[in-house]
Amino acid sequence: MALIITFATSKGGTGKTTLAASLATHWHKKSFKVGVVDADPNSNLARWFSKGEIEDIPLVAEPDENGIIDAIDGLAGDNQIVLVDIAGFGNQSMVYAIGVSSMVLIPSRPSEDDVLEAVKTKRLVENASRLTKRSIPYFAVITQGRENTRVITHTRNQFEAFSVPVLKTEVMLRTPFQTARFHGSTPIIMEPNGKAAKEIADLANEIESNTTI
Repeated sequence: MALIITFATSKGGTGKTTLAASLATHWHKKSFKVGVVDADPNSNLARWFSKGEIEDIPLVAEPDENGIIDAIDGLAGDNQIVLVDIAGFGNQSMVYAIGVSSMVLIPSRPSEDDVLEAVKTKRLVENASRLTKRSIPYFAVITQGRENTRVITHTRNQFEAFSVPVLKTEVMLRTPFQTARFHGSTPIIMEPNGKAAKEIADLANEIESNTTI
């Protein structure tokens, strides 16, 4: 059975697409069979992949909420890992994708607005768990912060206060993520020994420790 990970939050710009592309290439390099669904009508992930440096990872663009489950199921039949990038606004695709997910990751910048949106997503996942009568694990991931700043500590404290589990790995605001996107690549391809690639590797290892692939 494929591991299905949905990157979900109704807040735009939190790094969902960056995490999906980066983790996809990391796991592909580790010889996992990985597929990706771009469910965002803006097609940011599909445009990223179309530039050509990310190869041999199947991507299905499915902006229609009524087709999202079929898109995920189609990739799950042939791949060990399926990553789903959802639009940064509330929509039915998010509900459907969460409902069939093995895990939900909630990217959040170290800001009050992002934390509050993450809390809303937490409630959505919990409701989906009740509806499907199975546990759907979820974790916040702190993104686009600056190292060793108090705001990250404060963000973690806020998540604790709202009972939102947070992964230890933080994906910082680093130039290679932005540069790689312009080239249709990822830090794992462009700078495999750099800090950005290491953070993605650490994130992948932490995800693997919380599930089974």
